[in-house]
Amino acid sequence: MPTPHEEPYDKPPEPEATPAGSTPAGSSGARPADSARPEREAYVDDRTGYFEMERDPRFVHLKKRQRSFIFPVTAAFLAWFLLYVVMSAYARDFMAKELTDHINVALVFGLLQFVSTFLIAWAYSRFARNRLDPVANELREELEA
Repeated sequence: MPTPHEEPYDKPPEPEATPAGSTPAGSSGARPADSARPEREAYVDDRTGYFEMERDPRFVHLKKRQRSFIFPVTAAFLAWFLLYVVMSAYARDFMAKELTDHINVALVFGLLQFVSTFLIAWAYSRFARNRLDPVANELREELEA
């Protein structure tokens, strides 16, 4: 079990080089008192499959397809949100206009922020299920095999 400041896959420290037949300076050659502690297992880099998968054209296309949804939708939502904020700050008369009893434009804009958030979540869920998950599942099965 790694200590709190170590990552589970940290490489063990390299021993200091000493001339053959000698001991490090200030050392009697005996092992320290904590020699009962078991040695760490040898470091094995098992991430090579991930590095290879990262270069796989299907994975590259999958990331591109995901970004083709995320970036434009994020930009559109941020623009929509900033429009709401700017209009609340600088178009107070317009935002205060009553549409019906006690319901003004600002309230409708604010509620539409929630509606748009849920619509985006629903649209991404559908997009991922139909366009991303089949390829991602195929790649994961291949990587785990």
